[in-house]
Amino acid sequence: MHKSRPNGWKKSLPSFLGEDFFSSFENMDFESSPGSTTSSTSSSSSVNIYESGHELLCIFALPGLKLEDVDIYVYEKTLEVRGTMHIDYNGFHLLHQELYQGPVMRTLELPYAVRDDKVEALFKRGLLFIHLHRLIRPNQSKNKIIVQDMDNPNF
Repeated sequence: MHKSRPNGWKKSLPSFLGEDFFSSFENMDFESSPGSTTSSTSSSSSVNIYESGHELLCIFALPGLKLEDVDIYVYEKTLEVRGTMHIDYNGFHLLHQELYQGPVMRTLELPYAVRDDKVEALFKRGLLFIHLHRLIRPNQSKNKIIVQDMDNPNF
């Protein structure tokens, strides 16, 4: 419960907004400050995914990313990026914050399985580029499914 909103605050508002309208605001912190400990423990990043033939290019917007803290994981159809965004100017202290700083984690479901042995990543001007290649299994065969006959009394 937020300290500035009394119990039942939603009930006092007009019902034409619907019951579900305010549910998305339940856990939001409207009074964050730079020193606040009530802010989210991690944030996600905006991403674009491009495809060309059997390749994917994922571009994440991560201004202030600390490269020494970045971890990239690729498995089957999943890409996971974890890192820390930090903006610090020596000799200055933060008075007002709108740019996110702190841990970042983003997990993407890719359109197809990718190779985990052929991944290229680079960071330029606040953008993290991850180049992936489609996993093509040369010996991938069709598995014939045996249908059980439930009408057969010997079953």
